[in-house]
Amino acid sequence: MFQLMRPLIVFLVLLAATFSVAHAQSLTVQQQQRRDASLIEEFSFLIKDFRMDHQTQTNNLNISISYRYIVNIRKSEYPDFRRLAKDVETLLANYPNKDDYWEIVNKQITALLLNKYPGLMSVTSDLKVDSSSLIPYTRSSRVTRERAAPRSNRKRT
Repeated sequence: MFQLMRPLIVFLVLLAATFSVAHAQSLTVQQQQRRDASLIEEFSFLIKDFRMDHQTQTNNLNISISYRYIVNIRKSEYPDFRRLAKDVETLLANYPNKDDYWEIVNKQITALLLNKYPGLMSVTSDLKVDSSSLIPYTRSSRVTRERAAPRSNRKRT
């Protein structure tokens, strides 16, 4: 009788082993996704001594840009920070309203970057304007802009 049941027993043992391995792999993926959900990735850079004609004078700006990536960002979604820096410099060099307060200029920086780069969850721009002969005060504006809906329920690749 054992000889007749042996193929069935072997089959059941193999089936159980396969299920056990598949279940363990599934748990590992789920555990990794839970860990990734709590992972926060940020990057920052500084644009130092950028000259901008604004509010009737040439101003010296120091702009610190920092940003947080979306959860489970794909490798292809990481932006090259040099492109972000160039976009900020281009915006400021061609800024249309020379009378805008610095806070408004700074809001435009964060809007540009968040709209253009889908891999970013939030952007913070810390804009510092050096004192000048017309305005003897150093001024600064800090703006943070976040996406309305996080893209955290995507599968990892």
